[in-house]
Amino acid sequence: MTQIESTLPASSLRPIDTQSGVPIYRQIVEQLTTLLAPLATGTRLPSESEIARSVGVSRGTAVQALRELEHQELVVRVQGRGTFKASPKPGSFTRNLQAGRLPSFTEDLREAGHETREVVRRCDRVPATDEIAATLGLEPGAEVWALERTILADERPVVDVRSWLPTALYAELDADAIAGSSLYSQLSKHYGADGRPSWADEEYTASTTDDDLATALGVPTGSGVLVVRRTAYLANGRAAEFVESFVRADAYRVKITVLPATEGSQHPVPSLADVRP
Repeated sequence: MTQIESTLPASSLRPIDTQSGVPIYRQIVEQLTTLLAPLATGTRLPSESEIARSVGVSRGTAVQALRELEHQELVVRVQGRGTFKASPKPGSFTRNLQAGRLPSFTEDLREAGHETREVVRRCDRVPATDEIAATLGLEPGAEVWALERTILADERPVVDVRSWLPTALYAELDADAIAGSSLYSQLSKHYGADGRPSWADEEYTASTTDDDLATALGVPTGSGVLVVRRTAYLANGRAAEFVESFVRADAYRVKITVLPATEGSQHPVPSLADVRP
């Protein structure tokens, strides 16, 4: 371990909210995750005893919180030295399905500390197939954008994405601008907040790469991928995008938070799960 640049004081932690319904260790995990985000790799965390004293919990609860952070690969624990903020693994990232924002692969990678860019192979207006038209609520043959791109993290390809979007909603798509940021960023910039999808139905399946997909992802043919099929909707319920994403199995995990739905809620907020292929 190199010289430690900083230390996160236990006094940075807020008192536990015993009325929130969120498990105590989970509250500690969430606080430490937020506090560590802007800090340098190698920052030392408080010890289990310091955390326990600061927030008024048992040492066992503090240990459970640090183990969860270690399981998420956000920290490393060194015997006899302490717990430290970990460096992000190249190409390994977590998809966070949380309330308030529909995640994008590029944004998740950036939040994990990776440099990203997108290689756009196709950005054309085409007639929708019957399947695409039905999924997007369009007439058969209606015009859609066909967008194909590969997302790179630290110059390593990790996700290959094929999207279809109605031209009736999005009259213009700028392939160069998308390559420099992300599709959802460009939709927000060009069409405003209402132009970015806000919720989606997703289906996850496992598959393997054919020759073309293996080339795009830089893996051998037959390598495992997770296939994510999403239909994304605007806040008003209109279908805005159908997308198939092929994610390298060695570079991906999903975290979901599922909380009880409030009365009248149509879309309950997802709960924590760590799913690894």
